[in-house]
Amino acid sequence: MGVIEKIVLDDSTMQAVEARARESGRTVDEEVVNLVQAALRVSPDRAALIEKFRAFRESLPPQTTDSLELLREDRNR
Repeated sequence: MGVIEKIVLDDSTMQAVEARARESGRTVDEEVVNLVQAALRVSPDRAALIEKFRAFRESLPPQTTDSLELLREDRNR
């Protein structure tokens, strides 16, 4: 287990962490650990995310509509 002994936060950030700790019934240290763990869980692997988007795009049918026609139709309404 690693230990981070000194982290310097500006006053507004520290107040926000203290408020979240009070709201959740945790100590400031527990809240910081929770925030760091949550941030690491949420961050998806960029390459995997790009590949997922690429696969989705390839699953769509090819675009056959001329965008210029759509613009003209919209303008003429």
